[in-house]
Amino acid sequence: MTLPTGSFNYANPRAIHWGAGSLANLGPELNRLQAKRVALVTTRSLVDEEKLLDRVRGALGEAEAAATEVVSQHAPMSEVDAAIAHTTEIGVDGIVSFGGGSAIDSGKMIAVKLADRHGLAYRGLPHVAIPTTLSAAELAGSAGFTNETGDKAGTRDVRLLLDSVIYDAELTLATPMSLWLSTGIRALDHAVEGILADGHHPFSDVMALEAVRRLFATLPRAKAAPDDVGVRTENQLAAWFSFTLPSASANGLSHMMGKQIGARHAIPHGVTSCLLMPHVMRYVARAQPDRMALLAEATGTGKDAPGDVEKLIASLGLPQHIADYEIGEPELRRAADELGDRYPAKDLLEIYLAAL
Repeated sequence: MTLPTGSFNYANPRAIHWGAGSLANLGPELNRLQAKRVALVTTRSLVDEEKLLDRVRGALGEAEAAATEVVSQHAPMSEVDAAIAHTTEIGVDGIVSFGGGSAIDSGKMIAVKLADRHGLAYRGLPHVAIPTTLSAAELAGSAGFTNETGDKAGTRDVRLLLDSVIYDAELTLATPMSLWLSTGIRALDHAVEGILADGHHPFSDVMALEAVRRLFATLPRAKAAPDDVGVRTENQLAAWFSFTLPSASANGLSHMMGKQIGARHAIPHGVTSCLLMPHVMRYVARAQPDRMALLAEATGTGKDAPGDVEKLIASLGLPQHIADYEIGEPELRRAADELGDRYPAKDLLEIYLAAL
């Protein structure tokens, strides 16, 4: 038997800490990275959760927080640019992002822009993330933002990759359960997209299938016990496992279609995965029945992976219909037409309408 040849590039942050109390690693990590004057990049909801932000500030060790930069959902570029201007003015040598994907992606872009201004063409400023959702933005060497027209856009640069991630579930307890669970479905989408990606990827296949099993097992437990830090840690580990093939996982069809309607219609990323993933899986199954059968072994029935995913989303009480967001066929036809370069627009419209 001749095995296919291939290449695999490790593309996760160098250091990942997990478990309750792992915030204690923040100060030592900043010290290792020689970051003494940092900007905290976070969201309005976490600024309002003053005790949590104080805990992060209290864990900085020898570093000081010279600024707190606040960004909104979908990382509007106008807010990112304002944060870049402010942190340039006051001077910082590191970034600590605290929040979900919008805060973390904003922190990445700020870190790279400031590095450019420091003449560091080979890397961004040191960046440590403390995620409060399961979106896995902290694991990718890319960043998404909303442009001036309100559409989702993105940038890819190896310098966007973080130095360190801290998964401390104690800091996630204020995250609304609907957001926690929907970003858990986003993590599931990462794993599924990784399995269905073109090419051969034996290492990440093992991790992605384990992520699928763990998410199916632990997301319902998180819904049943919202304050169980141990279960939330299990969720975080599963989300990490889902994203060891980050480029392919973040550029699959479900993600692409979700981004096209998400920012434009104010639908969170996790929710777009809830709306679209089962229908995309049914479409992809036509060309990849063997890979879908492999997924079905991990989702439970061994027969119907898309159906299993659909049932999981329903059991978690998450949205399943695009129409709930006051979007109709004209808007979906526009989205499909705009994405029609990689897939036939009529096929994309079929998927969108199945999710309507």
